[in-house]
Amino acid sequence: MPEPDSADRYPVQPPQDAVTAEADAASPPRGILRRVNTFESFRYRDFRYAFTGSLLSNIGTWMQTMALGWVVFDLTGSSQALGFMNALAGLPVMVLSIFAGALADRVDRRKMLIAVQALLLVQAVMFGVLNQTGHITMAWIYALSLAGGVASAFMSPSWQAMTPDLVPRESLMNAIALNSAQFNAARLVGPMVGGLVFATLGVTEVFYVNAASFLFVIWALSVIRPRQTVHRHDDESAWSIMAGGLTYARTHSRVAWLLTSAAMLTTFGTPYTALMPALAKNTLGLSETGYSMLLAANGLGALTSALLVASYSKTIRRERIIRSGYVVMGAADVGLALSRSVPLTVGLLVVLGAAFLAIISSVNTTLQVYVPSEIRGRVMALYVLAFLGMMPVGAALFGTLGERLGTPTAIAIGGAVTLAFGALLLLRPGLLCDEGQRC
Repeated sequence: MPEPDSADRYPVQPPQDAVTAEADAASPPRGILRRVNTFESFRYRDFRYAFTGSLLSNIGTWMQTMALGWVVFDLTGSSQALGFMNALAGLPVMVLSIFAGALADRVDRRKMLIAVQALLLVQAVMFGVLNQTGHITMAWIYALSLAGGVASAFMSPSWQAMTPDLVPRESLMNAIALNSAQFNAARLVGPMVGGLVFATLGVTEVFYVNAASFLFVIWALSVIRPRQTVHRHDDESAWSIMAGGLTYARTHSRVAWLLTSAAMLTTFGTPYTALMPALAKNTLGLSETGYSMLLAANGLGALTSALLVASYSKTIRRERIIRSGYVVMGAADVGLALSRSVPLTVGLLVVLGAAFLAIISSVNTTLQVYVPSEIRGRVMALYVLAFLGMMPVGAALFGTLGERLGTPTAIAIGGAVTLAFGALLLLRPGLLCDEGQRC
C-alpha cells in the first residue's frame, strides 16, 4: 500500500473541537477584558503535582547553574570556558529536537520524562562526588554538561506536549502561563537559595540539593496519569515520522508563522540578555550587585506577566498579544540601547521581560490548541528548536556585533528588526490566523 500523503494524514484544518475551543477562548465580548481565576489549573490534580515537582526541580537546577559557573571560573578564570560549557549544554537541543519530538509522539511521554529526570539526577550526583573528592576537571564538566544537554533535548518536547494532557483545552493558556510563572520564580529563587547553601554548607552541597530536587519531580510524574493517546504510526516510514513536524508546518502557514515568531523573538528580541554583563559594566558602570539587579528586574517582569496572562487566559486574543508584544518589545529594546540611566534601564528590562513572556506563552498556547494530538510532540519539538535552539545563535551573532559596533548599537539593531517584524504582523494580521478567521 502506498504511504498516505502528509496532507491527508495531518489535515489542514484542526479537529472541530480545537477550532471551537480556540474560538471560545479567543473571542471575549467586544471591549471587555474579564479576569478569571489566576490559579484555575490547580483544580486539576495532575497539573498540581506536575507543577509542584517541576518548580522544586527548577529551583535546584538554577542552584546548580549558579554553583557550576563558580566552579568553572574558579578552575579556569576564563569567561570563554563558561561560554563553551553553556554551548555544550545547548547544542543537543539544536541537533536532537526533531528526533526527540518524533519519539514523544510514539512513546509514553510520562515514562520518558521519568527516565530523563533520573539521568539528570545522576548528573547532579556526579558533579557533587567529583567536586567533593577533588577529581573535578574541565573535561568532566564538559562531558557532563553535554550529557545534561542531551537529556534536556529529549525532555523539552515531551514536557511541552504533555501539558494539554493535564488540563482541559479551555484551561490550557492558564496552565502554560502558570508553568512560565513557576520557571521564572525558580529563576529568581534558585540562585538566592543556592547562594545561601553555598555560603553555609559549600558548593558540593548545592549539587546534592539539586540531585534531591529531582526526586520530587520523579515522584510527581510517577503518580500523575495524563490523558495521552500513544500513536504508533506503524504505517509511516522512519523518515516520515521524523519529518512529520516539518511537513505539518510547511502545509499549515499559521503554524509556520507561529514558529517563525518564536525564532525571531529569541534571535533578535532577546540578545540583550547575553549582552547584559557588558551593558551593566561598560555602559552603565555597575558592579556585580548592579548586574544582579538588572537580571532580577527582567525576571520580575516575566513573572508578573505570566501571572497576568494566567489571570486573563480565557478573555484575551492570543494573536493580538503576539502582535502587540512584538511592537512593545522592539521599542523597549531600542530604548534600552539608548538608555544611560539605571532606573530607566531597570524599568525597560521589566517591560522586556513582561513582553517576552506574553509573546512566548501565546505562541506556545496557540500551537498546543491548534495542532492535533498525534503530531503535537513533533511540532512542539520545532517550537523548542525555534525557542531554545535559536538563543545561542542570537547570542553569538549579537555578541560579535557588540564586540565590533558596541553593546548599545547591537541591542538597537536587534530591537529594530523586532519592531519591523511586529509592524509586519500588525499590517498583515492574517499571518497568524487561518483563512477567514477573525483574529
